[in-house]
Amino acid sequence: MAGAEQRTDGAQLLVVDDEAFFSAFLREKFEELGYSVATAADAFEALEFVGSWTAPLVVLLDLRMPRVTGEGLLRELSKSPRAATIRVVLVSAHHTVERVAAGHPMVAGRAQKPIDLGELTRMVVGATRALGLSTGPA
Repeated sequence: MAGAEQRTDGAQLLVVDDEAFFSAFLREKFEELGYSVATAADAFEALEFVGSWTAPLVVLLDLRMPRVTGEGLLRELSKSPRAATIRVVLVSAHHTVERVAAGHPMVAGRAQKPIDLGELTRMVVGATRALGLSTGPA
């Protein structure tokens, strides 16, 4: 897992995807926009990060991962005492991304791979604002 320094002045993103290239791409693009970004290759790394993080968090979550799916991770995040400070954007190459977790209060958006970076950025900005955080460079 690639860590990040804890910030309190802006948005912290956690990219959860088993495709290292995709995670690195998103990390680079969102860091260019001023976000602090950490990555996790699976649900277990993501839960470890969330358990050690105290600031509000936006999670970019792949649905199709080995061992525990993104939907399973979303269920675990929902049980967290910090659930109110976490927003999730679901990301998947599978067309069902639009139907997964319909109406879930933590889900701030859905993006299908290949992603439209502009649209994904708008979703992240919306999720960040919903958490009462600033967006972009600190």
